[in-house]
Amino acid sequence: MVTKKGMTKHLHIRRWIIWGLAVSFYFYEYFIRVAPSVMVEDLFRSFHIGAGIVGVISAAYLYAYAPMQLPVGVLMDRFGARKLLTFATLACGLASILFGIAPAVWVTIFARIIMGAGSAFAFIGMIYITSHWFHGKILALLVGVGNSIGMLGAVFGEGPLSEMIHVFTWRPTMIGFGVAGLALGLIIFLTIRNDPKSMEKHAPKKSSSILKSMKLVCKNQQTWINGIVSMMFYTATVAFGGLWAIPFLQQTHGYSNEKASFAASMIYIGWIVAGPIIGHFSDKTCNRKVWILASTLLSILIFCLIVYTPVTAPVWIFSLMFLLGCALAGQLLTYCLAIELNTPDTKGAALAITNFLVFVGGSIVQTVIGFILDAMWKGTMLNNARLYSIEMYKFAMIIFPISLIIGFIFTFFIKEKSKPWCS
Repeated sequence: MVTKKGMTKHLHIRRWIIWGLAVSFYFYEYFIRVAPSVMVEDLFRSFHIGAGIVGVISAAYLYAYAPMQLPVGVLMDRFGARKLLTFATLACGLASILFGIAPAVWVTIFARIIMGAGSAFAFIGMIYITSHWFHGKILALLVGVGNSIGMLGAVFGEGPLSEMIHVFTWRPTMIGFGVAGLALGLIIFLTIRNDPKSMEKHAPKKSSSILKSMKLVCKNQQTWINGIVSMMFYTATVAFGGLWAIPFLQQTHGYSNEKASFAASMIYIGWIVAGPIIGHFSDKTCNRKVWILASTLLSILIFCLIVYTPVTAPVWIFSLMFLLGCALAGQLLTYCLAIELNTPDTKGAALAITNFLVFVGGSIVQTVIGFILDAMWKGTMLNNARLYSIEMYKFAMIIFPISLIIGFIFTFFIKEKSKPWCS
């Protein structure tokens, strides 16, 4: 006979396993998201292309990821996480294999689109499972921890992946990680459940209409203000840390691909360290806005030190990249605000709108920087790859501090609600 205490313990253990698998998929999708950043020169040589097309290959992921946010959040509200995360993980695994065997540029772009569509379920799925299996008073902390673990995928997708590519080359490496994605999808299908039984009985009814949920969220002006803040804040992470930091350090500071990759990964290590800390203190102080404002200002300062000063020594670049990641981690609070500024039964839709805006901005910036660099290119080549000067990079990257300033200004217009655990 199973006692009530035994059932409670079993449920407690199970929720951590389920949460861990959701975070594992987030780790995996982050890995494949940033992977092209360490293959830039390989892609230059393999397909005889320039920065503009590499920007398109990388951003193709975001072209699918961003619009998929709109149905993903509401689909989570209606159907739960298990089947959706299984389908998404399998799609990412297959797309990674396709990317590895791609015979032409258009195939890599198609593969990145599939990756983006599947990966669109990862972050919202992680937050969905966190909010359904754990109490709200630790929501920001667990989202921060989950995001930090997920971002380890970005760390491994830059420095360590660069080493693997050096040994195995980029094609076999991507095929191998595609197989790993298929295995993870099977485990998710066999293990994940949407809600604990005690919550299923008392959970609010699912929204009867996808359109109704989206309308409720879209009518809330605060959704859009917070979404703009989130979008502007995240551009430096997704477009600089996720793609252009590595070729910038290689071509302007003379770093090797491996050294530049490890330097760029420090941004994500900064996120990993600071994300849970910022989440914890924002819960304790019952204030998201102050932390977002402070983080934005620090991000502007540190980014300008990296790009617009003559600092080139690895010890300083690595340190500044880490501090930049710590500051950028404040963006995570905008997702908590997206939930708190809307009704409980539309949390998925609220997250969908926010993440949609975030990755629309990221996809545009990744692409625009590549085409700006190509427009300024003087025809210089090195080892069959296009070479861009530090002046070109400085001009193109002015986008980042401008976007952060816009996010800082819009933060003042957020009307933060009181938290139930703070009253």
